[in-house]
Amino acid sequence: MGKIGRNEPCPCGSGKKYKNCCGANEAIPITQLLEGDIDQLQQQLIHFGLNHFDIEIAEDFERFEEIIDSELMDEEEVNFYSMMHAVWFILFVPLEDGKTIIEKFIAAESGKIKRTKLRQILQTWTDARTIVGRLVHIVNNELTLEDGFTGEQVKAIHTGVQTPLAEGSFIIGILVPFEQNYAFCPAPFDLPDFEPEKAFSYIEGRSQAAGYDSPQEYLSEFFIDTLNELPMIDGMVDVNELEWPSPVFQEVAEIFKAKLQSLNVQAPIIDTGLVLWFTYSQKGKKRIQNPHLYAASLHYLLSHFVPMDRFFSQKELGEMYGVKAASISSTYSTLETALSEDMEKMVSIIKGESEPLAETATVIDFPTRNAKPAPKKKTKKGSRRDEEQAQSLIFEALQAHGQRRYQLAQEALELNPQCVDGYVILAENADDLLDASLMFREGMHIGQQALGKEFFEENKGSFWGLVETRPFMRAKFHYADSLYMLGMLDQAIGEFEELLELNPMDNLGVRDTLFVAYVSNKELKKAHHLLEQYEGSMNCESYDKLLLELLENGFTVKAKSLLKEAKKENQYVIPYLSGKKKLPKQMPDYHGFGDENQAIIYFDSTFHLWQEIEGLQKWLKEK
Repeated sequence: MGKIGRNEPCPCGSGKKYKNCCGANEAIPITQLLEGDIDQLQQQLIHFGLNHFDIEIAEDFERFEEIIDSELMDEEEVNFYSMMHAVWFILFVPLEDGKTIIEKFIAAESGKIKRTKLRQILQTWTDARTIVGRLVHIVNNELTLEDGFTGEQVKAIHTGVQTPLAEGSFIIGILVPFEQNYAFCPAPFDLPDFEPEKAFSYIEGRSQAAGYDSPQEYLSEFFIDTLNELPMIDGMVDVNELEWPSPVFQEVAEIFKAKLQSLNVQAPIIDTGLVLWFTYSQKGKKRIQNPHLYAASLHYLLSHFVPMDRFFSQKELGEMYGVKAASISSTYSTLETALSEDMEKMVSIIKGESEPLAETATVIDFPTRNAKPAPKKKTKKGSRRDEEQAQSLIFEALQAHGQRRYQLAQEALELNPQCVDGYVILAENADDLLDASLMFREGMHIGQQALGKEFFEENKGSFWGLVETRPFMRAKFHYADSLYMLGMLDQAIGEFEELLELNPMDNLGVRDTLFVAYVSNKELKKAHHLLEQYEGSMNCESYDKLLLELLENGFTVKAKSLLKEAKKENQYVIPYLSGKKKLPKQMPDYHGFGDENQAIIYFDSTFHLWQEIEGLQKWLKEK
């Protein structure tokens, strides 16, 4: 930058002459002045949110209190999570009118800021982001981070009270734009002795389990949950510190823990299994000849008690632990009988219905914010084994292909006619779509009856987080999709809407098909509302907005602007809309954001809607 004349406008954007502003004390850099202003601006933003939207923030924080175990924390810890939740809520969570608190703060306060550059920086804070990464380099208050998901080098300043940070440490925080880089809001948080790769892997696993398209999206949605969970990734139960009645019980615990860690099972789930095993060890001295057998049987027991990303059959566990599957069945029954009351107590603890089981007890960590575990249902004696065998056959069928897949599903239904997933799998092999829809409906009704009316009332809004609901949800989704393909739009829309009421997070991806159904059925207001409800998470969302504008108002100036945005989102859609390219004979099995596969999948589901727009191809060629 060249030398600034004393009577020239100050480059800091204050509107004053340089000699009366930053030039009055040239020892203070302009950037340093802005950093001080940003720190103050962050404090004003937090005060604004807490003063004007304290009720909304407090109501949302109540959802987190059970998750973060606030009753077990001291006042300082609770205040920390409360403040971090407020910052996250202010920057990321839309209110009832669809606007965030940061947007309202900018509208109310930006006009009062005299320094032009500072006002411009504030207006970019609607693009705040979360980050987990490794601290690569630090100079004074500027940190260089390597993003844990993308490997991108991100620079961010820390404007508050400085805390010692070590290069190579794991860092998590919230960032707001600061010119070409970022500023932490309010500060970076580090785990210096923690392996960053464990955190990245953990968040990616949680993201996939919850059905998110990317770990970054999951982190932004569940930032407070993640902040609380990361220190416990390695687990809270120390096998070596427990007083086992004999070394062989500890050996079983170590085999079990090592195996589940190798499978990337979440630490709270492993802790739950260790608590169950320790409880069993205190119930009397039983001779254990094969520790691997008991570890395998504990693994199988745990998979029936808590949701796990992968279920293994007794045969698979036998191969994994080097024992016979028949022996696992017998030992599992012994464990299940001995621990049934303890498992019921643990479920009660999670639901807040009883006192803690013991100091070593751990809370099972379900992936969704409001998820409630389903009450354990009592089964008739003599049917439990059939149900278990049927479920094992279903898991095997889900991994099989061809006629073997359908044979396993049929065998599962013969053992347990109430096996919902059996109907869903057999429907794939139906002679026609109508027959398939009837099978999906049968599975859906059976699943609905098994859960019961009271269960629906208690858990509406958090269904997918409960493993018990997933067979029913899958059957209902396929039934709704079959109705849509049969042209029964009103009925299909009703089923899709109920799915979203049960699970607003929409892990099944209902929203994109529902949007097309709304537009096909001329329910454009509902289509607009759906886009607003899931803004930022629809497939080729900019094209959906353009489609609605063209259908409602034609080739307007707004449509021209929306077209530019759509091209930025995915340029490959345009050749299909303009007729230059035709759909391939075989649809792609996967897609990435902005790639041609995404364009193909999107156009395949919507081309009949675009065909209704007369003159579309001519308009596109002109643009």
